[in-house]
Amino acid sequence: MNDDELINHQPDEEQFDDDEIVSTKKPGYFRKSITILIILAFIAFSIPNFPYLISHKLDFLDQNRALKEDAIVQQCKSAVVSIEASVTKNLLNTEVKQGTGFNISPTGTIITNQHVVADASTITIRFGDGRVYYSTQYEVIPNVDIAIIKIAGNDLPTIALNLKDRIQSDETVTIIGNPLGFEQISQRGKVGQFHYLTNSSASVFDINIPINPGNSGSPVLDNQAKAVGIIFASTNIGINGKSEVRALAIPIQNLPLE
Repeated sequence: MNDDELINHQPDEEQFDDDEIVSTKKPGYFRKSITILIILAFIAFSIPNFPYLISHKLDFLDQNRALKEDAIVQQCKSAVVSIEASVTKNLLNTEVKQGTGFNISPTGTIITNQHVVADASTITIRFGDGRVYYSTQYEVIPNVDIAIIKIAGNDLPTIALNLKDRIQSDETVTIIGNPLGFEQISQRGKVGQFHYLTNSSASVFDINIPINPGNSGSPVLDNQAKAVGIIFASTNIGINGKSEVRALAIPIQNLPLE
């Protein structure tokens, strides 16, 4: 395996906070503000119904269709959840951040990113089978963009963790997430290199998969359908003289679990 590479630039906020954000405000006094809000809300919530609006970003739907019957996807997708984190800014403004998480315990232990749930007053967790859970608390892993949410569930679908083996460069991995309002979207690619971020001693790895808002917290799955990482950001990396957008993932070994 190649030596770990140092990312010597400070990624901008957009790269790391790639969860979808929808602002909801109570009625005000200015018609113009209300009109703008309605237009923005229409655009945000109509994305799944009008894909041509952002067709350049929807290539992942083709791969998702190709992976529909894949054994890894079929085994794991039921444990991938959508997360909505409500953050109250003031009396007139509540921000809802949308991301992805995955469950690792039959009674409910959800793994996601800290930036998805940060400052949330209420966290809504939705499974694909329709079950919905709510939480107001979560545990944060220091110096790593990981949050753990405990819920009171029973017989929930789970994803197993590969805590033993670090993923290697050029291995094929699968991610399942909720980009741009779509749910349980599967993508597949190869692991690139390991990197050290300038503001952390923890290593991360890149994958040649372009991700979108809503993918934060997606599990990275190996060929045994076990989680080896957690998507948390994207970055531009020079490949053969060209800049390529790639997903960044935190190795699953950063979880404080046995």
